[in-house]
Amino acid sequence: MKIRLSFPCLTVAILMLVGCKSNPEQDVIGRVQNMASTAELGTVEYTVKKIVKCDDKQTFAIGDRKILFRSTAYLKAGVKLDNFTADQVQVDGKSVTVRLPHAELLSFNMPAEETTTVFENYGFFRSRFSPEERNYIMRLGEKDIREDVPNLGILEDAEQNTKEVFTALLSQMGFQVINIKFGEE
Repeated sequence: MKIRLSFPCLTVAILMLVGCKSNPEQDVIGRVQNMASTAELGTVEYTVKKIVKCDDKQTFAIGDRKILFRSTAYLKAGVKLDNFTADQVQVDGKSVTVRLPHAELLSFNMPAEETTTVFENYGFFRSRFSPEERNYIMRLGEKDIREDVPNLGILEDAEQNTKEVFTALLSQMGFQVINIKFGEE
């Protein structure tokens, strides 16, 4: 598991740590809206290794076909900030509450060059797997990974990392009680 903040997000976060405004609520809103101009705050990246197998047995064909792939997928998760509004920030003296949307999968990349055929076997009366069939099998593997995202912990890690980024930002602004919440209220 790798945790990586993209360069534009770090630059925006560092710029937001510098300077103060007279109105703390407007300051928080302004800084988060500046961060929101990046639209996404990717806070975690997972590398997932996947074995994809297919056993093609057909009742009308003589023999069967089997294939086994090893692939790598890169998943980036974080929070989309493009719809951030002022009503998501509540300031009370040295206390601040910020409500953010739940983390979601921001990007999914399963490069073809990182996919290898580990095993392929086909009967005498059967043909090899065509490129179209191979692509279809790999799409099924991608679908399986996407469906398993809630079980991987990547969304929880993204929310935790986002919470840490915002906590650091807000504590630098002088807030002593910081509440970061996710989802609708």
